[in-house]
Amino acid sequence: MGSGHAGPLAHRKEQRMDLQRRTRSVQTFFRQRRESLEFCDVRDPRDLRGKRWRAQVLLETAVVTLMLLAKSLRRSEALSDELASGGRIPGLHRRISDSTMGDFLSQVSPADIAHHLHAQILDEHRRKALEPTVLPIRSIAIDGKTNATLDEKWNRDCQKQSAAGEPDRYEYRMVNVALISSAAAVCIDRLAIPASTNDMGVFTAAYKRIKRTYGRANLFELVSTDAGFTSENNARLVDDDGKAYWMALKGNQPELHRRAWRLLTAQSLRESPEAETPWELDSTRGWIRRRLWRTTRMKGFGKWSHLRQVVLIETIQAAGDPRRHHGPERILEKHFYLTNLPVGRLDGVQLIQLMRAHWRIENDFHGSLDIQWQEDHGLWVRRGKGLPVVGLLRAIAYNLLALMRTVHLRSVEARAIQWQSLRDLMRDAMLWPDLTTGKAMSIFLA
Repeated sequence: MGSGHAGPLAHRKEQRMDLQRRTRSVQTFFRQRRESLEFCDVRDPRDLRGKRWRAQVLLETAVVTLMLLAKSLRRSEALSDELASGGRIPGLHRRISDSTMGDFLSQVSPADIAHHLHAQILDEHRRKALEPTVLPIRSIAIDGKTNATLDEKWNRDCQKQSAAGEPDRYEYRMVNVALISSAAAVCIDRLAIPASTNDMGVFTAAYKRIKRTYGRANLFELVSTDAGFTSENNARLVDDDGKAYWMALKGNQPELHRRAWRLLTAQSLRESPEAETPWELDSTRGWIRRRLWRTTRMKGFGKWSHLRQVVLIETIQAAGDPRRHHGPERILEKHFYLTNLPVGRLDGVQLIQLMRAHWRIENDFHGSLDIQWQEDHGLWVRRGKGLPVVGLLRAIAYNLLALMRTVHLRSVEARAIQWQSLRDLMRDAMLWPDLTTGKAMSIFLA
């Protein structure tokens, strides 16, 4: 009988020990990253009279509750009540009301929060947490995102999208920059897209800010964009900076697109692909693989004096399981790309990896913001400066969670952990006593 119960008991004991190990690891992560939650450099915009909370406490609480996936200010208020016990956040001794938090965040300078985000990335770069492991070249992706769809013009950068006679509808949009070559696809910057322009129009300002912020750190060597940012001016801006560009090519560059289509389609019909990926099962498209061809015959085409290569990547779909029988295939997609990369810098397989890695900004960053935080609903703060400020704070929280999962926890099992489980693990680490000292956990323990 005793031996019959030993198995389940031993298994439960092993589970408890594993949970304790993970909790201890998360607590260690908090201590190592405490500077990401120290907002001493952010100016307090409020009058000196009547302040019940220090700016530091409000901002720390905002980021921590965002890391606990608070989708609204009301949820943040409830979580602050839980965190207030035990000194988890220094200075937080009772709940912070949603109105107090909302009023404060609507006044904070977005530039100050952006500076804090930049400091977070530079700190991670210095501790070698952002090394290129997904790609063989340090790469960033730039892409636009709708942060909120609203029925009022809450911010001067909101763009009206409704036609005459329809209910008013406004979109608040930001251009985002993510590092796509590292294990964690962290956000390195977010910049509002003014109502008077679009993705293309804000590229120069976004790139100059990235260069100014990260130029000396050598954080990236290559810039990847979708076709909405593809222009000769933007490509030249990157090339003049000594960086490589990888830009999707579509009909918004008609002459280039027609020429690339003729050359590379003919090449794909007469030549075997330079690179071909193994078959893989896609959740929506079935069995697919990718094939690549490239040409240098368009080098210096027209005004594109810096252009060196044009690349075609086809996505092929198989009928049935190609591992068992070779059925008919069909071309699902043809994607064309422009780059100033020298021919020998990346091989064909690596170029396909680059094409796929670009979408980490969409799948990892944008997708997480909308699914886990419902960012596109604009639920936290809309008035004043709330939209850009909360958007930047959300990026800081996302970065910390992404780094904790993919860099700090390390194991394959831990890296595959779902967001909700990651939140629960973090909550345990915040509310349990410190498993090293036995004292109440403080995220600022040295």
